Amino acid sequence: MNPRFRFGRWLVLLILGAVLVVASAFRILKAQQKPNSNFTGGVVTRLDEKPEGNIAHFRFEPGSRTKWHSHAGGQIILVEEGVGLYQNRGGPVMELRAGETVYCPPGVEHWHGAAPHQGGVQYNISRGGITWLEEVTDKDFNTPPQHK
Repeated sequence: MNPRFRFGRWLVLLILGAVLVVASAFRILKAQQKPNSNFTGGVVTRLDEKPEGNIAHFRFEPGSRTKWHSHAGGQIILVEEGVGLYQNRGGPVMELRAGETVYCPPGVEHWHGAAPHQGGVQYNISRGGITWLEEVTDKDFNTPPQHK
């Protein structure tokens, strides 16, 4: 076989391979930038394809609450019905009513639960591990709350 022909064939295959790689990269980039018809006003980018998180749905009877604890990735607390209380370590006791939410940042020690004389339902979303600590004292729990 002619060495020029062999070199030319390899060159053609190399160029064809490079074209395929560039075309594939362009197609992937274009697909990633394609806007979702469910969003408007700018680019919305999914941060995690399968985000890790924990979802919990609790009914707190009057007087019930968690122990002090923290979440490595933070926690969102949504009161769906009734009344809820929460407190970040060192802060005031706060009252949440149906439809209200609070965000506890990563590593912040807090507790949450029902009010002393009224229960409620909470929907909680957290990320990362939970570090459980001591019980909330009755004195802390019965401190008159502030409304958010």
